[in-house]
Amino acid sequence: MRKHKRALAALMAAAMAVPAMGNVGTEIHAATTVVISPYNAYEINGGVFEGWGTSLCWWANRIGYSDSLAQQAADVFYGDNGLRLNIARFNIGGGDDPSHTHITRTDSNMPGYTVYRNGSVTYDWNADHNQRNVLLKAIAAAGDDMIVEMFSNSPPYYMTESGCSSGGNDPSVNNLKADYFDDFAAYLAEVSAHYQNEWGVKIQSIDAMNEPYTNYWSAYSPKQEGCHFDQGNTQTTIILELKKAMEAKGLGDVILCGTDETSIDTQISSYNALSAEAKAALQRIDTHTYSGSKRSQLKDLAVSEGKNLWMSEVDGGSTAGTNAGEMGAALWLANRITLDVNELNASAWIMWQVIDNHISAAGYNGNKDSGMPNLNGGYWGVAVADHDNDTIILTKKYYAFGQYSRYIRPGMTMLKSSGSTVAAYDAEKEQLVIVAVNTAGSASDMHFDLSGFGSVGANAKVIRTSATENWADAGSIRTSGNALDASLAANSVTTFIIDGVSGGKALENKITVTDDMISGSNAWNNSSNDCFKVFDGSTATYFDGVGNGWVQVDLGNVYDLTAIGYAPRSGFEYRCPDGAFMVSDDGVNWKTVYTIPTQPSGGMNYVTSFSGTPSGRYVRYQVPEGTPNNQWNDDDTYCCNIAEIELYGTLSVAATHTRIEPVAVTGSDAWNQSANDCSKVFDGDTATYFDGVGNGWVQADLGGLYDITAIGFAPRSGYEYRCTDGMFMISQDGANWTTIHTVAGLPVPGMQYIKELAGDTTARYIRYQVPEGAPQNAYNDDDVYCCNIAEIEVYGEYVSAAAIVGDVNCDGDVKIGDVILLNRFLAEDQSITVTAQGMLNAEADGVNGINGNDSVAILYLLAGLA
Repeated sequence: MRKHKRALAALMAAAMAVPAMGNVGTEIHAATTVVISPYNAYEINGGVFEGWGTSLCWWANRIGYSDSLAQQAADVFYGDNGLRLNIARFNIGGGDDPSHTHITRTDSNMPGYTVYRNGSVTYDWNADHNQRNVLLKAIAAAGDDMIVEMFSNSPPYYMTESGCSSGGNDPSVNNLKADYFDDFAAYLAEVSAHYQNEWGVKIQSIDAMNEPYTNYWSAYSPKQEGCHFDQGNTQTTIILELKKAMEAKGLGDVILCGTDETSIDTQISSYNALSAEAKAALQRIDTHTYSGSKRSQLKDLAVSEGKNLWMSEVDGGSTAGTNAGEMGAALWLANRITLDVNELNASAWIMWQVIDNHISAAGYNGNKDSGMPNLNGGYWGVAVADHDNDTIILTKKYYAFGQYSRYIRPGMTMLKSSGSTVAAYDAEKEQLVIVAVNTAGSASDMHFDLSGFGSVGANAKVIRTSATENWADAGSIRTSGNALDASLAANSVTTFIIDGVSGGKALENKITVTDDMISGSNAWNNSSNDCFKVFDGSTATYFDGVGNGWVQVDLGNVYDLTAIGYAPRSGFEYRCPDGAFMVSDDGVNWKTVYTIPTQPSGGMNYVTSFSGTPSGRYVRYQVPEGTPNNQWNDDDTYCCNIAEIELYGTLSVAATHTRIEPVAVTGSDAWNQSANDCSKVFDGDTATYFDGVGNGWVQADLGGLYDITAIGFAPRSGYEYRCTDGMFMISQDGANWTTIHTVAGLPVPGMQYIKELAGDTTARYIRYQVPEGAPQNAYNDDDVYCCNIAEIEVYGEYVSAAAIVGDVNCDGDVKIGDVILLNRFLAEDQSITVTAQGMLNAEADGVNGINGNDSVAILYLLAGLA
């Protein structure tokens, strides 16, 4: 007996989200849709993610005296059972005047490597043992993915104007002496070379500055080292001097990065102020995100300059969530990671320091430690070092970080995602990872649209951190129709891992659109931001259409679209939800094939799965009329703001192939002997369908031999999943069958066309058949395969066979029935069909043209008189 739960799900889908995990009540929530597509990779570094990390200063300086604490730290932060971090930012301390005692933190008094006596400088390679102890253990724990970056907070004190490594007498003035730029660069290169050559630390990158264009760094500060560098010439000079110094030490392959400004906005202005030579030397932009808001602008700058981009430092003592308790700090961190990586498209995300608080009754170097923070409030770091009990205390913030760092791994491709989600894809392993945050005090329903992928595995593994869980195995959720529906627990961070995910097809056959093909509604205020901007190849220009606005193209012929790309107007992405892409054969009657379901990411977004057959001569993008009816758009009316559209496809099958009309259709019984029989498959109407039972089939007699070049088929609406594994087979005699195509994955609604067919496609008969028994795929939960198909179209070219004179019905023999069929044809009987081969065979009198003489000739043939 067949199951009907899919039908029920189809009817209910628009009204409610089906609960997919435990602890979900019966209250109906509107699900938040998030589109994740393999086509929408981050723009930075080709989308390739380099990893997660932390700075080692100052916490490594504090705990590194203890081999036990250092090893624990390496394990819980860099080891496979911990956060699995793979980036360490190692601080090359400048070292303060030994007579200074103003730094009162127990961890931040970083030692330098030089000893300065009366103008003479020597190196002390025993210095900074503690940080080095942690670094070497972290490298061993992280393995081959480890990346080490060297950075400096300040030059050695004797190179500064103030004589103090914590800053200048005036914190807004350069503190590196003008004649020491080359000496400071040489110092950084010398230390880097020693670490690489003597201690085997492979250095990937280096930055000479830390938050340089600020007024933070004052002499005799109780907090830390720091040094002001003015924008422009000063920062340019140290970058170029460092380049020369690194090359002189044989470290020319080490990446120069910078400038690690505290503010995103300042990072933009600092980079722009560099000389062309310094910009060329700087291979990667590193930024902190403590302040500023221009993330997308910094990303665009990096892309335009051909630079990689890291988020190299941030943390904070804030909270998020709803009455979240200890999850408050964790949710704040999850929100910050989501914001930074998605808007910057950063190829790495690095926390300031994973340990910021220490417990020690004795203190350190004569100073007191901060002690245990209030875990129900905000705090810096994700763990606490308990020196008294020789242990590292892990917090909810730690586990929230791990929801990302443990599963989104180096080498994965980061995918643009909206809302509170982060996504990454591993094409080699065919694995998709999605991390979602819920800061609400109740469950939140999510609908992940994965239709851009070629195939999606049957299940998503669920890992969750919440008030009562730490990296908990929360079971698995069944995917459905290249989508995942899930419910996020209150105040939680959840990771979904889906295996068996294949990427989308290549974006090929881009259709060239010229101005004479474009039309549209008026631009707002009749400005120059008109509809022609949508196809000018630039996402920086845009169509500023008014309410109920539209833009369309006349392609001149009917095309089968395979993909549509679109870019929202930058900064106005919220105006795209509910915008619709439509197709038409005549420019009058329109069919919507895709509606933008959520606020899209900036830049190009690509659609390859459609709600109907994306075939037409005309293609239009249009927004609805009236007040927006979605959660993103607060405007008074929908506005047609779109920056760019790209169309991909080929001339339609109907325009380039010859359609074959069957002479007869047969098939297995309809379910329950209903009127939904096999004849519906060739009635030209996708609204009707064949409701075949298990192991069902439908076949067509084409009336002669044809070279089949394409097949079109439409699944029964709402039951597309029943077509998966269905087979198209051909035969020349109706007895011996060869499979030329098997439906893989989940077909889309409406007609779809198969142009790549296997083997010799010469046939008189074509059959569609489903397998026998229980379905063996991820989409079909029915008890048995059911032959549910709405329409089939067959295309090809007639293959002329040797004439069998008199065989009008092409059954391989000449009988009186052939004479009767020919006479009915000559009498213009509309109920019968004579194929092209039959017409060839009917030519029996040796004179061109079919007439009554041919009937007589066939009778003579039957009587043995010919």
